[in-house]
Amino acid sequence: MKRLIWGVISLVIAVVAVGLVVFGFSKQQYHAPDGTVAAKSVGMIQYQGKTRDHVVLTFGTYASAQGKYGTMLSVDGAPNVPSGEVHPGGNPQWPAYSPSNQFSVPAGAYVTVVWHQYDSGGAVNNPYFARAHGTVGGTETVNGKTVTGVDGNNMAHTFTVRPAPGTASGFFLSVPSPVSKLGDNATNTAGGQVVTFSFIAGAKGLYAWNCEFPCGLGIGGFGAVMSSYGYMSGYLHVV
Repeated sequence: MKRLIWGVISLVIAVVAVGLVVFGFSKQQYHAPDGTVAAKSVGMIQYQGKTRDHVVLTFGTYASAQGKYGTMLSVDGAPNVPSGEVHPGGNPQWPAYSPSNQFSVPAGAYVTVVWHQYDSGGAVNNPYFARAHGTVGGTETVNGKTVTGVDGNNMAHTFTVRPAPGTASGFFLSVPSPVSKLGDNATNTAGGQVVTFSFIAGAKGLYAWNCEFPCGLGIGGFGAVMSSYGYMSGYLHVV
């Protein structure tokens, strides 16, 4: 009888423990504040002998997922994305992209990205990701200065895009960003760096993006925030 009672007690403890773990993970789940963000049309552009849609996509990276961010400006300095919460209910110790981790651009479009970077960083574990790949001209701009990459010892994040299997074979995009001007004292609203770059969207389909800077815990820095969907990863829908 005692064995049965202890067996029941052990089962109850196990169920409660699993429930707490599931609850803990559910609290970390990412729910994009703005849903899927569609790039804004700014007209047409001539590139490689074709007239293409020209669209602008704006997002930011922030030191605290639970904080707020200021108004993000577009390439011409006009307000593009109003201020808001980075990740309502998110882990305050983890960085995150905002206002979404889901983006949408037209197939074949000339896409200009305006990236507001407010997070700290450090040394990347693979210098390949300190360079711009797949951008127009193989370059990016940092605060208006054209560069081919950033200092691999002072990186914050990357925006790295790969197509789902069977979509746009050969497409690859990866762009690095420098650390906040405040370094380890980074906040969500001060010390920002502005990274811009352009690329040609691939064929229609689903593309995955992620950050290749190891800003998490565990082996190689790719645990915790890096392995939790939404903070440092998401999807690019090419429509």
